[in-house]
Amino acid sequence: MRKFDVIVVGGGPAGAVTARVAAKAGATVLLLERRSQIEEPSACAGLVSPRTLSVLGASEACVVRRLRDATFHAPGGTVLSVHATSDRALVVDRSTLERELLARARDAGVEVRLGVSATAWTGGALEMAAPDGKETAAAAVLVGADGPESRVALWCGLRSFALGLSAAQAEVESAPEGDRVDVFVGRHVAPGFFAWSIPAQTGRLRVGLAVSSGVPPAPFLDRLLESRFPDRRVVARVEGTIPVPLPADGRIAGGGALLVGDAAAQVKPLSGGGLYFGGLCARLAGRAASRAAREARDCETHLERYETACHELLGPETRFGLAARSARDALDDADWDRLFSLLNRSDLLAVVSERIDIDHLRHMVPPLVSHPRLWGTLFTAWDLVRRRLGAEGGVAGSRDECL
Repeated sequence: MRKFDVIVVGGGPAGAVTARVAAKAGATVLLLERRSQIEEPSACAGLVSPRTLSVLGASEACVVRRLRDATFHAPGGTVLSVHATSDRALVVDRSTLERELLARARDAGVEVRLGVSATAWTGGALEMAAPDGKETAAAAVLVGADGPESRVALWCGLRSFALGLSAAQAEVESAPEGDRVDVFVGRHVAPGFFAWSIPAQTGRLRVGLAVSSGVPPAPFLDRLLESRFPDRRVVARVEGTIPVPLPADGRIAGGGALLVGDAAAQVKPLSGGGLYFGGLCARLAGRAASRAAREARDCETHLERYETACHELLGPETRFGLAARSARDALDDADWDRLFSLLNRSDLLAVVSERIDIDHLRHMVPPLVSHPRLWGTLFTAWDLVRRRLGAEGGVAGSRDECL
């Protein structure tokens, strides 16, 4: 039986970055990915901030679009448009990104094996199903980077979230329509979340949505395609799960194992994006796994420190996102129409356009409230949300968290 310091289960971005960082820190690392080829369609919309590439350690080879503009659509037809003067988002090709990150992991000394599934973890030994049969490998630390339905979490008694969103996305053919993201809100469109249209490769759009757990997303995606994108040929469709972190922090490390990325629900609660948060925590995970493997006596201490560091790093934005998500989910379609009418002010949208940061949405709040002329609109909007939350019996957190 072969022995490694660290075994990483899952070859997505979070797993590849964790493995690379651990290897560079001196650990012997094995990375397993159940897919035999990194070509499968992904439910990931691929919309990231420019800083995400440096966090992941990726080049711009995966970038297919640079975006400055976004339009938000209310159920009744009112739109809010944001026009930034610099690139605020990138659209990446997920397969290209993953292949590059796996190549960089190999260059760092990681043994990467595709088409191999982890099947059980017992007493420091991992059982695997490989193309040539069953295998076993030992490790001091096991890393679960295996997504929302993490088997590593199940084997090791770890849990970071208790609910998820059901997502569906289609890639459709389209004529060039400019570099703009469209976001569609409303319970009729996507109950419990929102829908999107994101330009990808030339002549292609990624059209998708997510809905509350237990609600089939396919009928809502069909309706969106029929109403907004009629006569567009669907090239591919895929469904997946977006994990949603809970306000009470769950365990993501312990017992010789740690979770990272979607397995640890390291995603933005408001948008569901996970590449930036997952990349930040993967760097922490790689260093923690390497230290824990090399310093066996302090293994659990290093794992606990990783968990604490992740909570401190993501906590402020996660709490803000959960509060904002509660407020968003309390609104019905009439509320959305009223809210969009209130916010449809050129001076307010100009502030948003200048300061929008898709990784740190809470940072937009101080610039907005620093303009007294906007106070009436902001307080009227807040009162609408507050009353709806009271009617729904929801809790969105304190006013300071939301505004």
